[in-house]
Amino acid sequence: MSAHLRHLLLFLLLALGGVVQCASPGGVAGPARLSLDTRSSLWAARDGKVLPFTVWPGTPPKARGVVICIHGLSGAASDFWPIGDRLPKSGYAVYGLQLRGQGNDPDVKKRGDIRSRRQWLEDLEDFTALVKRRHRGGPLYWYGESLGALIAVHTAAMGGPRTDPQGIILSSPVVELRPNLQPGFLKNFALRTMLNFLPGQKISLESMGNSEVQVTSHTTHRSQMSHTAHYVPAFTLRLFAEIEQLIKTVPTAAAALDVPVLVLYTPHDPLVSKEAVEHFFGHIGSPRKIKVFFPDSFHLILHDTERSRAVQTVQDWLDHGHRAAAP
Repeated sequence: MSAHLRHLLLFLLLALGGVVQCASPGGVAGPARLSLDTRSSLWAARDGKVLPFTVWPGTPPKARGVVICIHGLSGAASDFWPIGDRLPKSGYAVYGLQLRGQGNDPDVKKRGDIRSRRQWLEDLEDFTALVKRRHRGGPLYWYGESLGALIAVHTAAMGGPRTDPQGIILSSPVVELRPNLQPGFLKNFALRTMLNFLPGQKISLESMGNSEVQVTSHTTHRSQMSHTAHYVPAFTLRLFAEIEQLIKTVPTAAAALDVPVLVLYTPHDPLVSKEAVEHFFGHIGSPRKIKVFFPDSFHLILHDTERSRAVQTVQDWLDHGHRAAAP
């Protein structure tokens, strides 16, 4: 593999993920298809796939609203602990979806792979419908970070009375890779060739070397990975192709959004420029949209120096009918 292609794939690996520690689930028997078991913290999707989830403690019997969090590549539900620690005290139920093919997938062989991007969208649909059964009548919101933001946008664009959220929060949505990360013609051709002939081939981080890409103002990707239990060391080319399609088609999906949207973004994100996020924001079809800028943060806003402001911004937006101005 050429050095240029290794560089491209490394940044694709970094581009869409959270990096905060979370324990892997144990081997507990799974619930029936399309069901959710809070005792085991497991749920079953429409295809019978059993996946773990997180629900933060402290939720009152009658929640004023529900927030479902969707993490990024090689991330986990625990990446949202600042939200899970804060919002239940204000009356919200907070759930974290563990994505299939990521580090908390109970099927170890499936980690680092996805058959189709639609599986992620259907999982969010199904999980939302199951959570709605537990919290009937109250508003429900999605909070997606990085890759999770792309999944939220595309799922909402599909629409559906069972799952439509009352609002969407998008943090550091990787809607376009920075120009210096986009492949030229020859690198693009080589990547397409590999995808066509070796879709299930996994590319390991070790084979591409380490990276010092800064994900917060005080940590790099390398330092985060050193203590992340859900870290996935290799991903298939097929998974990269599915993520690429989510990125390419996100402007069209954004145009179909008709629910309130809150976008959190930064100037220092090494993966996506603030101009790209602002351009994406312009594509959002909903007139009820707000973007909030965090000038001192990097990709992982919830884990950077402006964490408190980010959490307060989210709560204000939820509390005040999605009309909260930028603090």
